[in-house]
Amino acid sequence: MLLSDNHNKTKILTLALFVGLGLGLSACQVRPLYSSNTTTGQTLATELSAVEIAPADNRIEQEIRNNLIFSFTGGGSPEAPAYKLVLDTKSTSDDLTIESGTGLAKTTRVSMTATYTLIKLSDKSLATKGSSYFTAEFARSTQRFANDRAKLDAENRAAEQIANDIQLRLSAFFAAGT
Repeated sequence: MLLSDNHNKTKILTLALFVGLGLGLSACQVRPLYSSNTTTGQTLATELSAVEIAPADNRIEQEIRNNLIFSFTGGGSPEAPAYKLVLDTKSTSDDLTIESGTGLAKTTRVSMTATYTLIKLSDKSLATKGSSYFTAEFARSTQRFANDRAKLDAENRAAEQIANDIQLRLSAFFAAGT
């Protein structure tokens, strides 16, 4: 009889555990990022197209801005902006390897950090903020124009990746509503 009581207690505890887990997980909301509606009832494309991006202060910010505008609106301007996105970028370049005979750099790394702030225009409150970081490398040559062009290309690659990251973060913000 003692074995039967322990077996029943184990069954009851197991059942209680599963019921408790079921109730606990029922409060969780798992939603696809690109679902048909966000928490406000609008589509993600509608939410993103309502983001006005502040004018750029430099070439790199302009690259990020252009990529974001194309991602958000397909290249147009927002019809009725509800948010304003403000960007602040910093870029550095470091020589990674030095050629032993000439002392010239063989590889250079461009590091870029963009800090963004999303402001709700209705009450000028902070909706969300964050930062994104990316690096791109390029091989140097003995030709000055080739080095300048390679650096621009590396900056453009980094700017595109940062824009993709910001778009993903803002999409997650609109989908979750927080």
